[in-house]
Amino acid sequence: MSCILYYSNYCDNCKKLLTLLSKSSVKNDIHYICIDKRIVRNNTTYVVLESNQEILLPNTINAVPALMIINDNYKVLYGDNIMNFLKPVVQMAAQKATNYNGEPSAFKFDLLSSGVVSDNFSYLDQNSDELSAKGSGGLRQLYSYATIDYTDKIETPPDDYIPDKIGEVNVKNLEQERNAI
Repeated sequence: MSCILYYSNYCDNCKKLLTLLSKSSVKNDIHYICIDKRIVRNNTTYVVLESNQEILLPNTINAVPALMIINDNYKVLYGDNIMNFLKPVVQMAAQKATNYNGEPSAFKFDLLSSGVVSDNFSYLDQNSDELSAKGSGGLRQLYSYATIDYTDKIETPPDDYIPDKIGEVNVKNLEQERNAI
């Protein structure tokens, strides 16, 4: 959906629409242009963006909020027509997010793995004793997992370590050097 929403921070209807859009994933598919800062040159109106870039304001935009649908021959919708256009799109996005269930799905790894994240197979050279609790219990297939007796060590410098990168530098010396320039 390629759309541009022209809005004003001083318009209550624009604020309501922006609040609604901010709660939906549709907000990522729309480009927003605030028309509060405008200039007129040679009978042409330009919108001044926050980056001081000037963008031509189309002649078809004469009220806000206005939604220009680029893929539909630059059709412009105003007011309630914007909501009528966006409501099915917002509802479809919400249905997709909830898997058409109306509620978020419960956390699960995979339907087929029964909540276990590991291989769905064993090696051919392993016998059943190696995979049981009596044997190694399948330790060969651990990959990134850790056993109960595993101890991890993080290399840290000793407590009395003084790094050679930090010297006798203080703020006053730095200010004096800066002011001397």
